[in-house]
Amino acid sequence: MSARITLHCNTVWRESACAHQLLTDARTVEEARAAARARGWRTAEDDDFCPGCSGLGPQPADAVVAVLYPGGRP
Repeated sequence: MSARITLHCNTVWRESACAHQLLTDARTVEEARAAARARGWRTAEDDDFCPGCSGLGPQPADAVVAVLYPGGRP
């Protein structure tokens, strides 16, 4: 069985929203948020914000996917 948890940036402006997301192979939301924090995301119980919207600058290309289990799931 395979699962993917995707975090989406929750920043909303007047007529648009941030489109950044982080794809993970995490088993739980907590594990996905820990991977996101390691990549500069700001996370909370109900909101997640990408590095750019958190004030940390632009999101690097390698921060779009977080592979936590490169050899597959144990």
